[in-house]
Amino acid sequence: MISYVYDSIRFIHAADIHLGSLPHVSGELPEELNDIIKQATYRAFARICKKAIDYNVDFLVLSGDVYDREARSVKAMRFFNEQCERLQKNSIPVYTITGNHDPLRERGELLKLPENVHVIGSEQVDIREVRNKEGEVIARILGRSYKERVLSDRELFKHFNLPDSGVWNIGLLHTQLDPNNSNYLPCSLDDLRAVDNIHYWALGHIHKCRILQHQWPVVAYSGIPQGRDFGEEGLGGCLLVEMNPHRAPEIKFLPLSPVVLERVEVKIDEDPDRIPGNIPELEELVLRKAKNILDGGPVIPGGLKAVEGEIGNIEGYIIQWVITGRGEIHQQLEEQEEEVRQVLADSLRQRLRYEKPFIWTDSVLIRTGNQLPELEVLKDNNPVFREVEEVINLCLTDRGMREKLLEEIGQVWEINPDHERIDETRIQLDDDMIGAIIEQARQLVVEKLVEGRGPK
Repeated sequence: MISYVYDSIRFIHAADIHLGSLPHVSGELPEELNDIIKQATYRAFARICKKAIDYNVDFLVLSGDVYDREARSVKAMRFFNEQCERLQKNSIPVYTITGNHDPLRERGELLKLPENVHVIGSEQVDIREVRNKEGEVIARILGRSYKERVLSDRELFKHFNLPDSGVWNIGLLHTQLDPNNSNYLPCSLDDLRAVDNIHYWALGHIHKCRILQHQWPVVAYSGIPQGRDFGEEGLGGCLLVEMNPHRAPEIKFLPLSPVVLERVEVKIDEDPDRIPGNIPELEELVLRKAKNILDGGPVIPGGLKAVEGEIGNIEGYIIQWVITGRGEIHQQLEEQEEEVRQVLADSLRQRLRYEKPFIWTDSVLIRTGNQLPELEVLKDNNPVFREVEEVINLCLTDRGMREKLLEEIGQVWEINPDHERIDETRIQLDDDMIGAIIEQARQLVVEKLVEGRGPK
């Protein structure tokens, strides 16, 4: 049940700033690019505060992990305070919870927080009232901070119940939204939907922007404003939220990332008439892809719309190029793969670093294959190839088959839904990696069958 509200409000929902961290980049960066990357998380938070002022919001909510570590650096704290003081001058309050990276410390802060910053407590669900210039309550912010690196209260969401009182109620949670994960506030989407009189659940902890429910109550992750590795690729930002009692909630994405990390596929056989036959031609193909990135810009996440006129102010891209497809060049690439990858990376770094925005090649991966007859022709003429395709499609789409595949894939790989407790001794599998492994398996099986060396 949702209470009726009389006035409209506008606010920004952000989370997972991770002040004090920086993007992970391979290669020896030139000084001017190194400075941009070192400041990226700070610049992203400064942009959040500027957007709050530009859009004259009623308040800003931060759903945990403002800092990257419990032992917060003085630099990060000073920067946070300076930005919040800008908001204070514009009468914009800030309501924040702590997360598993920056749990609320009993010994207090080294630096005094500005008066407009309200840190939600960690002992129980804490309620703060937001008042307008006339002193009228226009919203309530409810939340609970982490006191330690885990928060295991399975009943916490039930304490967000409020009586119907005619104001907007916004719940702040730092959660994996997984009832089976006891580390990060175990609960489900249905649990949140069932809580009375909450209009908007402002979630943190998951680093991808996701709107899980668009209608009342809205349930949303704002995502990380500045990605730091290829598990956090894509454009980061925050959400501008307008809630009006007479229409559906309006949620728009505000791009923030100074630096965008992207994993980009380059198919050598995308144009059958221009398959590269040597390294210079392959490099030119990658450069054409780079131009497309610069001309087209990044994709807005989650199927959301950006605010009109907000295309972001991207200073650079960090790219991992993944070379795929089939062609005669595959044999040369395979024979000298390590050297080819390094030569390509070094050359691309030099040729693209001066672009505006810059493009820095983090790495080059080669996943090409030998030229083969058209697979459709093979399938038409041989039932074995059709069976191979059916098995491959099952591996991609059938959950049971996928689980069996992962059991057989070897202990060096790991799929860990808890991105905070990753085993560094294993290679982390994500959907892209699994798809690439299945595709390489398909190529190998087809090649061996074509060569007449398949299983007998």
